[in-house]
Amino acid sequence: MLAPKKLLVEGETEKRVIPNLMERNGVAWENEGRPVVFIEPSGSISEILKPGVIEAELNASRLESLGIVVDANGDAANRWIQIRDRCIGQFNKLPNEIPQPGLVETHSTGVRFGVWIMPDNRLEGMLEDFMIGLIPQDSRNLLELAENCVQEARNTGAPFKKNQTRKAELHTWLAWQDEPGRQLH
Repeated sequence: MLAPKKLLVEGETEKRVIPNLMERNGVAWENEGRPVVFIEPSGSISEILKPGVIEAELNASRLESLGIVVDANGDAANRWIQIRDRCIGQFNKLPNEIPQPGLVETHSTGVRFGVWIMPDNRLEGMLEDFMIGLIPQDSRNLLELAENCVQEARNTGAPFKKNQTRKAELHTWLAWQDEPGRQLH
C-alpha cells in the first residue's frame, strides 16, 4: 500500500533530496519501515499540469495529503498562476499570489493540498538555489570560488545553459567536498 501522503515533483533529484531534507529537519522519513510520503517524479511541470492529473490525485481514495513541489524556473509568480489556473476548479478560493510560506488548503474531499515553488515561493530559481541557501557560512568562500570557476568555464566555452548556472556552481562546490563529487542528497 502506498503512503496516504503523496508529493508530485518534477524529477528524480527532488525524489532523492526531499527525504534527506526531512530527516535533517527532524521529520522521520519512515514509519514502521515505510516512507511517510510517496514521492512521484513526474518528469516536468507540464506533466503535473496536464488536464486531469491533479484532479485525479485529489480524488484518489485513501489519500490524506497531496503536495506539489516545482521549480520557479525564472518566475515564481507565473509558475503559481499556472498551478492556480489548473486547480481553481477544485477549490472554492485560491489566492492570486502564493503565500510566502507556501500554500496549504483543504479540498472538499478532505485532502490537504500543498504547493511549494522552489526556491522560496518568490525568487526565480530551482532546487539548486534552495540547496545553495543551505551551504554553511564557513564554506561560503568555497562557494564563491566555485561561482568564479563556473563563470570562467562559461567564458571559456563551457556549453551549459545560462539558466543552469546555479546548478553548475552547486555541483562544482560539491566536487570539492570530503568526499568529492557527492550528489545533492
